[in-house]
Amino acid sequence: MQMKVFVSKFYPEEFRRKGDQEKYSSKGTCEIHLLLGPVEMDLKNITYRIDHEGRISLKPPFRVHSNKKRGIKPKLVPSIVFKECKVWEEIEKAVKGELFKEVHELPKKRSLQLDLFQEKN
Repeated sequence: MQMKVFVSKFYPEEFRRKGDQEKYSSKGTCEIHLLLGPVEMDLKNITYRIDHEGRISLKPPFRVHSNKKRGIKPKLVPSIVFKECKVWEEIEKAVKGELFKEVHELPKKRSLQLDLFQEKN
């Protein structure tokens, strides 16, 4: 099966909690375009975190589910599940590769979060 992953855009987030700022140098979500054989799709809300040592962690898209009337507390529910592990592995490889380029192309004193907002020509 033919599989291609294209990273469309990054959406950096500002740190709202001091704990996040202490743990991470950057965080946010990204959007990809995925081609799986005859199926094409855009996946949004892939969460990324970059710690101060440059390690990148990713989480697949999810949403928060809750129902206050029934007493169901908020919990994360996957919005898409990859039965084939290779699909998620390829997505991780592509996103981490793009983030790695962004991190290592920047001068050390500049903020990663601001630079990800710039459009590339």
